[in-house]
Amino acid sequence: MSALWQSGLFRGCFMKIIKFLPNRVLRLYSGGSGIDRLCGNPNPVDRKFPENWIASCIEGNGRVYHSPGHGISRLIYEGEEFSFPDFLHQHAEEILGSAHLKRFGETPAVLTKILDSAVLLPLQVHPTRAQAKKYFHVPYGKTEAWVVIGTRTVNGEEPYLLTGFNESFDHDTFYKESLEGKYSASYHMLHKITVKPGDVILIRGGLPHAIGPGVTMIEIMEPSDLVIVPEVNCFGTLLNKKQRFAALDPKIAMSFFNEVVYSRQEQLKKISPMPELCEKKDNGMLKKLIPENACGFFEVRELTFNGKWPLKLDGRCQIGVCVEGNFMVGETSFAPGDCFLIPVSMPPFEFVGKTKMILVLPPACTIDKCSH
Repeated sequence: MSALWQSGLFRGCFMKIIKFLPNRVLRLYSGGSGIDRLCGNPNPVDRKFPENWIASCIEGNGRVYHSPGHGISRLIYEGEEFSFPDFLHQHAEEILGSAHLKRFGETPAVLTKILDSAVLLPLQVHPTRAQAKKYFHVPYGKTEAWVVIGTRTVNGEEPYLLTGFNESFDHDTFYKESLEGKYSASYHMLHKITVKPGDVILIRGGLPHAIGPGVTMIEIMEPSDLVIVPEVNCFGTLLNKKQRFAALDPKIAMSFFNEVVYSRQEQLKKISPMPELCEKKDNGMLKKLIPENACGFFEVRELTFNGKWPLKLDGRCQIGVCVEGNFMVGETSFAPGDCFLIPVSMPPFEFVGKTKMILVLPPACTIDKCSH
């Protein structure tokens, strides 16, 4: 432990904005060049590190790769480098607030990623919170949301996402292909939605989905990595039954898929949260892209401004990603791709610059709102 920590100087005091180090995570699929472009890398490349995890207290060990600490965020504070969970343990009340700490413990209760796909990801589903508690004995399911911040054409195909079953859905065919671990007809049973920067999509637990190639997004989710991915061949890596069905009986795992069929219009309405304006000034605007009441597990905001913008905290920490332009907080500068956290104990401050950022808030800490 550093001398700075041993001194206890951080404890019980106001904190400054926390800036995270890049935290690229290994996955089985290829991507990441969109993250390189966002960060201004002149030589963007797609590889097997297509995600950057932000304010992460959970390991990003997938169904094949395992390495202690992989996926855990790291940060620089007062010139020293720390593991985010260790730093959070030392300063949980200053970062999260006493109400959050009492309700959720030493975790932000939300996980944020920058994700970029160069290929079609496997058809999959995540458990609801109730299913996660019943079958995995953990407090979080994996409702997630996607904020598209960049797109590109891959092999002549426009960027798209697959969500929810369409009118061609056939249970017997889908179930058979899932157990066999090779999809042919099933991919055509989902709605194919072309996307562009600025699109916002909410994927509740139980909704079948797949991310298509050429999409760069900020992904916000309950803090878990629970997934059912029935396909055997995952980009050249063969998955066994335990890996495909998250160690559950396949029949139980397949029950996670919500098989309700919706028309395209109905599906778009269900996955498209209605934004809410928070504040508008001559030099900028703050709006809720995903109000908390849209899903109950997090809130997502977008802030754009040119000049100065004082940020009003509402008792919750805020996790941020700079997606356009540049800004300063005190002497700390931020550029596209930089990720940060605003502690609840941070004294009044203002952003200075010209920028667009995405801000993620954990669930509110009242019992009524946090009992989902």
